[in-house]
Amino acid sequence: MSSKSTSVYYVFFGLLLILVSPLLLFKKKARAGLSQKLGIIPDDIKAKSNSLKGCVWFHAVSVGEFNAVLPLLKKFKALHPQYQLVVSTTTGTGQALAQEKASDLATVIYFPYDLPFATLSWLKTLSPKLVAIAETEIWPGFTHECKERGIGLVVVNGRISPKSFKGYKRFKMLFGPVLRRFDVIGVQTVEEAKRYQAVGGDVKVEVLGNLKFDGLKPVSAERKQELAATINLDINSTKVIVAGSTHEGEESALLNSLKQITDANVRLILVPRHPERFEHVAKMIGEAGFVVKRFSKQEKFSDIAPADALANGKREVYLLDVIGKLFDFYSLATVAFVGGTIAPIGGHSIMEPYAYSVPVVVGPHIEKTRDVASALTELDALTMVADGAALPAALIELLADSALRVSRGQKGNQLLLDSQGAVDKAIKLLEGQLASLPAQKQSITRV
Repeated sequence: MSSKSTSVYYVFFGLLLILVSPLLLFKKKARAGLSQKLGIIPDDIKAKSNSLKGCVWFHAVSVGEFNAVLPLLKKFKALHPQYQLVVSTTTGTGQALAQEKASDLATVIYFPYDLPFATLSWLKTLSPKLVAIAETEIWPGFTHECKERGIGLVVVNGRISPKSFKGYKRFKMLFGPVLRRFDVIGVQTVEEAKRYQAVGGDVKVEVLGNLKFDGLKPVSAERKQELAATINLDINSTKVIVAGSTHEGEESALLNSLKQITDANVRLILVPRHPERFEHVAKMIGEAGFVVKRFSKQEKFSDIAPADALANGKREVYLLDVIGKLFDFYSLATVAFVGGTIAPIGGHSIMEPYAYSVPVVVGPHIEKTRDVASALTELDALTMVADGAALPAALIELLADSALRVSRGQKGNQLLLDSQGAVDKAIKLLEGQLASLPAQKQSITRV
């Protein structure tokens, strides 16, 4: 993409931003970090701009991408404390998690809109030496401004889903030149590498593995006991379904499944993907005839015997209405359901429960995680249902068959262990780029 093409892109993006501005102003979720996204630098960051010059800037759009790069952030900081780190996110949930998990490692900001007044404001303030973008964020304007300034650009944990690939390939005249601005693209799998090269042509691609897998270290036995005590869960006498990252339509399928499970000792923990749905899901649980217990209210399962609760219509469902604790709670699971797979989202982090050798059930929409799902399916480690109506039978089968649960859980766990090591490879990629970068351009005059 030439400078002229970039200017045309800016005009279109600017018009698009004007069109959606009512949404940005009046919808809370879209309004998150609006001033920073428009390039307005907070005073506390202005005050330390000199110390941030030459920083390494990691961009992770939301919760999933941030969780993936967090192990990389920690290890890079431990090995190279001389570099200041900056972490940007796009969503409010990603920002909240980054502030919680990485504020002691990095300066946490919102990623600017892809317009020159916004991106230049941040690039001039931070003067990064290297920008590492997680997964699939391909911004024509931002990458153009980085290359104009001699700032290194890399992708870590790069992925293009088969569905997205069709779009990128159709418009490769647009995206190909943008990909070629990256010094190196670190990807998750060989298949991802082929997709990047099909779009970008002569781009440098390295297969690193999946950073998310490296971050999947099971919590300790003591932590597991602590979590169980926090919600008054007897993990020795109960079977637990943890349903993570759920979307509309999936909670109702899970509640309907619980109604069909006659074993009173089966507990359900629901973890909706988006915080703005917490209240809605709490109401849904009550309307389905269950008693809701909420983490945000520091509530626990009651001491009522499960059989009595079932007989008296007081069966309880736990709502984990908090961000950033799902992975830990998978340690309590007997069976896990991973959301965004019955709802047509494309799937979330299927591998997380396997860190605890917990077998996973998903719906048919695994487009975003197809490579991982295929590998698990080939090993007979994943249960896939056609729709919500088929979910109860799949859960009942796994809950009743301990040998099947153990077999599928262990097979998935072994795949996870065999796939780890991506953080070390990504560290070498970053170190190589930092060593090869020339001195940054001191100033750019725009015309």
